[in-house]
Amino acid sequence: MMTDRASGISVGARDGRFNCSLFFVAAGIGIGSWAACLPVLSAHNRLEKGELGLVLLCFALGAIATMMNVGRLTTRYSCSTLSLCGSLTFGTALLVVPHVSGPGWLAFAVLVAGAGFGTLDVSMNTEASAIERRAGRHLMSSFHAVFSFGNLAGALAVGQILSHGGALEICLAATGLTVAALAITASLGASRAAERDDPLQTGLTSGNALERTQKVYIVLLGMIAFLALLGEGGMMDWSAIYIVTAFGKTDSIGAYGFAVLASTMALGRLFGDAIAARIGSTRLMLSCALACAASVGLLIVASNLGLVFLSLATCGLGVANIVPAVFAAAGRAGGAAAGRAMSIVTTMGYAGLLVGPALLGFVAQLSSLAVSFGLIAVAFALIAVSTRSLRKE
Repeated sequence: MMTDRASGISVGARDGRFNCSLFFVAAGIGIGSWAACLPVLSAHNRLEKGELGLVLLCFALGAIATMMNVGRLTTRYSCSTLSLCGSLTFGTALLVVPHVSGPGWLAFAVLVAGAGFGTLDVSMNTEASAIERRAGRHLMSSFHAVFSFGNLAGALAVGQILSHGGALEICLAATGLTVAALAITASLGASRAAERDDPLQTGLTSGNALERTQKVYIVLLGMIAFLALLGEGGMMDWSAIYIVTAFGKTDSIGAYGFAVLASTMALGRLFGDAIAARIGSTRLMLSCALACAASVGLLIVASNLGLVFLSLATCGLGVANIVPAVFAAAGRAGGAAAGRAMSIVTTMGYAGLLVGPALLGFVAQLSSLAVSFGLIAVAFALIAVSTRSLRKE
């Protein structure tokens, strides 16, 4: 097996990491653009906050429906094949969303987009976990950093298009085509790796069963992942809308506010693996959760846009490495059944990411967005408390 002397990683693992990273970029661009377009989508379809919450719920339902089944498919198909199918479905649905008329067709298009993203998300994270285990080093934060850079690129592109008079159709058309192009490129690279019989590109085995004590600990990690991704998803989906509605700013300014959050998340994840190796994943989770709770509290009481941007930047740095640290801890706790452990934590976590923002929309409809952000702050505080029950890793 050939090895890259500079990185200490085999050539096959290096190529597999690159191809998998392209899927993370595609997913990041898609979600970043989608979140930045939400204020425009809401205005385009004259949606109230509760109605927008229903749209987000449709996305969540589509994603969860596929997430519950994709794990079983990884034993029959390669993760790259599943990631390609999810990417093409996700990108195509985004292309269609601006052109549908009526709430029923909009809900269906968003449901399909969620199904595509759910397939992509589970399969690419499963492959990333396998690559990390084979490399024998912390890599999960770097994959999520690539995702965050995709978020940033998508949000900035939407901001530029909107500030130059572009329409929702242009924003989501560019997004859908980019997602598809990146996925096809990654799939072609994975196919070449498969021809070399690279084990990273083949299907994954289901692994051994988890013991009872392992399951309890894995469920605890899953609860933390749920809270973390509920908070992360809520900030991603509602921060731009908060800037537009609470401060009366333009849609492009709202998109730039989301870009601040995405950029600091990307920056934090660049150093996440090194920090986790130095202080341990448990202390990293505690520090990040406390920073997030404080920054969201600042966001609620902020009286000007400068403080809003500061709170978003701080929250981005804090939320950056909670989920990668949880995923890494789940892989270690699972032992021989690491794949099963990752499946449980991923499913619980992404339920928070996908369902949480929709529920926060309903809360905002009944009260205000400030109350919704208060719930996010509570979620991060609960994570900080929960770390006391984790192993000191």
